[in-house]
Amino acid sequence: MKKLVPDPPPTSIPQPEIPGFSLINPPSTEQCEALVHALTLTVQQTYSVLLDSDPGPQRDAMAINIRLLSRMVSALADHSDLPI
Repeated sequence: MKKLVPDPPPTSIPQPEIPGFSLINPPSTEQCEALVHALTLTVQQTYSVLLDSDPGPQRDAMAINIRLLSRMVSALADHSDLPI
């Protein structure tokens, strides 16, 4: 069967192993909501820079930033009742 969507081309973006985050003193639900909102906006803005950048160090840095921000959102979701 023919693929409807082709596989993406190989990337030159470094793939470092990013450890999971854990929160020693988890924030309250309200603080989690505010942090997730701020992190989500940051991811969206970083993604825009990523898409507008030519392949190279800046684009690689933006991709790594998105991974780190996503890990932090996951850590907040693990310590709250937020539906993420």
